[in-house]
This record gives sequence, structure tokens and C-alpha cells, in this order.
Amino acid sequence: MKLVKSLLLGSAAGLAAVAGAQAADLPSKKAAPVEYVRVCSAHGAGFFYIPGSDTCIKIGGRVRFEYGYSPAFNRQSNVMGMRALGRFELDARTSTEYGLLRAYTRVNFARRTGGQLYSGTQARIGTAYTGTAYSYAGNAQTHIDIDRAFVQFAGLTAGRAVSFFGFYNGDLELIGTTAGDGTITNLAAYTATFGSGFSATLSIEDPLERRNAYAYANGTSVGILSATTAGQYGGASMPDFVLALRADQSWGSAQLSGLLHQVRTAGVAATAGQINGTAGAPASTDYGWALNAGVKINLPMLAKGDAFYLQGTYGQGATTTVLANPVGWGGGSNGVGRVSILVPDAVITNAGQTSLVTTWGITAAMLHYWAPTVRQGLFASYIGSDIPAGAYVAAGGMATANNLVSSQYWTVGTNVIWSPVRGLDIGAEVNYLQLNTDNRINGNQAKYTSVGGLYNEGSAVIGRIRIQRDF
Repeated sequence: MKLVKSLLLGSAAGLAAVAGAQAADLPSKKAAPVEYVRVCSAHGAGFFYIPGSDTCIKIGGRVRFEYGYSPAFNRQSNVMGMRALGRFELDARTSTEYGLLRAYTRVNFARRTGGQLYSGTQARIGTAYTGTAYSYAGNAQTHIDIDRAFVQFAGLTAGRAVSFFGFYNGDLELIGTTAGDGTITNLAAYTATFGSGFSATLSIEDPLERRNAYAYANGTSVGILSATTAGQYGGASMPDFVLALRADQSWGSAQLSGLLHQVRTAGVAATAGQINGTAGAPASTDYGWALNAGVKINLPMLAKGDAFYLQGTYGQGATTTVLANPVGWGGGSNGVGRVSILVPDAVITNAGQTSLVTTWGITAAMLHYWAPTVRQGLFASYIGSDIPAGAYVAAGGMATANNLVSSQYWTVGTNVIWSPVRGLDIGAEVNYLQLNTDNRINGNQAKYTSVGGLYNEGSAVIGRIRIQRDF
């Protein structure tokens, strides 16, 4: 029996040796090395290397719900409104011998119904698809907003970004009612840095995104020149030019900026009873301009993160430099409650002349942290507009129908935001708006006189609740 076991074990060992030798003779293929995702700490939290490259990328986004309230004009107007918003953003950065190479993209998707759950230029430039069957005003919209899309390299910024003209653009607000630029536009800019926090930026920006209405006076009333009217803004032949000087220090920041904006009309054919009667209005090219000065002062002695903002803006023929942020003023369709009036870039009088409209605004705002998770924003603003006297007279002077008048607007508001965990904001805001117009002579200008009317004056209390998650 022992002999049989020995023979069997010997045979098995021999077979194993032969099999091993044959296996060794077969060709083998090594497994490819695994490319693990590596954290990129050079550019801050959340960045990681794209496998196989030296580029770091950060992926983020936002989900937001808002409920808004504003008083209605009539039974057909919505008192409340809701909006849901989703955001996706990508930030790609590469360190090069010339400095940082960056590409940034941010896209918003939103659906809103009801009241005025938008601010400033979002409705004016038509970034939404108008819905149907919700109200006579079309207050149901689904919109896709290319909020940011730019490249930065060695001082160059090119793409879609916030205009370099503005400083405080409603940064502390949930709604946006104060004076400010805040225009998101296509641009190409170069920023030179001089050390110690000082810099200068020269930017060429899309003039079409900053345009506001032309208006005409026909002797009895006022109208807006539509896109199908020859007297509407003429074709753009020059970009907007912006120059900004900025200082960023441990105490805060300060900026002085200027803008040049072309105001170009294609001319208006003679029309009986309107725009200079039989002569019409010739084509003209004028140049609007604006100046902005702002300062931010850090207040760590009160609480970590506290800051105070002060800003002043003045311009002619460039009304969006003041009115791009405020909701409820500056454009015919942006009314909130009983606060809305037309403030165009320019008016064409009965004499056929183009006159630029002057606007100015002053804003003060403060951010205070009551606790690391609870913060409050306080803000106030005063805005004025001067309609050229010739346009006012041409539109009928003291006539009831003449709403092309100089006006003054002021607002005050506050919000409280609770952030129980990182990236989550739960907040509420309330604002009071007041609009006054010069030469108001009767109650007909205190409210809409017909469905779809554009002009009025009065006051309103508006509010908004927001729940937002950033990741």
C-alpha cells in the first residue's frame, strides 16, 4: 500500500511540474495600472485631478426653492409665485508657466409661475420661454440661463461673466431691489495687477445686453419703439468700454469704474401725429456714459464676516448701470405691486431730436453674523431719473396721459438666513419700495388704467422665502 501511495504522489508531482513548465512557456499579459482619482489641494477644497492630466476640476451645483409675494394690480394679477432652480457648474484649473489657466461654466435651469420671481435684466432681455394658460401676462416661464462661461489666462478674461463696471450688485439680497449694475454679458477683458492688492481692468463688453428702451413723444402720450419699428436701437457698431480701478486690502475693497455706451438709432420715418409730424426723426449716434464708485469695509470687530458696503452711480444714456439689479422699476414689464415706470436710455422728442436720460443711484448695505449659522442683511437705496424737458413737453406736459416724467425711487429691506449645516440656507426677506413721479396731477397715474398698462406710481411691500442647497 505504501508503494502504491508513493507511486501516485510521484506521478502527481511530475504532472504538476510539467504543467507548471508548460504554463511558464505561455505568453502572459500584465494588468494595466489603475489610475486613481487624486485630490488637488493646490486650488482649494473640492478640486481633484482629471485622470491622466495635470488639470484640476471642481464639480458643483445648487438646488433652490423660492416663494414670493407682491401685491397685485387687479384680479388677473398673481399675488404669489413659486420658482424651482437647478444649477450645474464646472471649474477647471491648470497651473502653467504663465500662471493659472482657468475655464469656468455655470448653467441655471428654472421654472417659475405667478408673481415677479426674477430681478433686473432677466425678464428685460428675454432669457425665458414664456408659458401659457397661467395668466394674461404670461407669468409662467421655464428658462435656461448661461450664467457664466469664461476662460481666464495670464490676466485675460474672455467669455460670459459679470460686467467689470459694477461693484455691489445686490450681493446681500434675495430679491434685488437696490441700485446696481449686475449685468451678465459677453466680454473680453485684461486685468493688470500692480501688487499690494491694486489692479486695473480694461473690458470690452456686449452693448446689446445693456440696451434699454427708446421712447418717443407724440404730443399726447408716450410709446416704446418696438423691435419692428425703424426707430428702435440701430445695429451695434461699437462695444461698450469699461475701465475699472480696484484695491483689495485687509480692511476691505474699493473700486472706481467708468463705462462708455453707444446709443444709436436707425431713424424714424415721418408719421402723422407722432415723432415730429411730417419730418420724422433722423438717424443719430450718441454716446452714453456712467461712473461708479464703491467701497466695502470689513467689520471683524463686530463679528467674523461682517461688512459694510457703500456705492454711488451716475450716468447718461446707460440706464442699466443703475437699473439692472432692481426688480419693479426701470422697464415697462417689470412692475411689482404698484411700482413700475419706464426709464429708457433715450427719448426722441417731437422735434426729432434724441435726448439721453440721466439716472443715478446710491446704495448702502450691511451684513452681520448674529451667530456662525445666522446672518442678516440690511440694505437701502435711492434712485433718480431725469427725463429731458423737451421730451416731457412734447408728450403733453401736464396731460394725464404723459407718464414720461422724471421720477424718484427708494427702497429699504432686510433678510435673515439660517445655515444649520454647511451648504444649506433657509432665509426670508422683506422689502418696501416707493416710487414718486414729478408733476403727478391726478389719481389716474396711481394705478394701472387698463390691462397690460405700463406706467404707474405708488408703494409696495414684497417678500421672498428661499431654501437653497449648494454642493
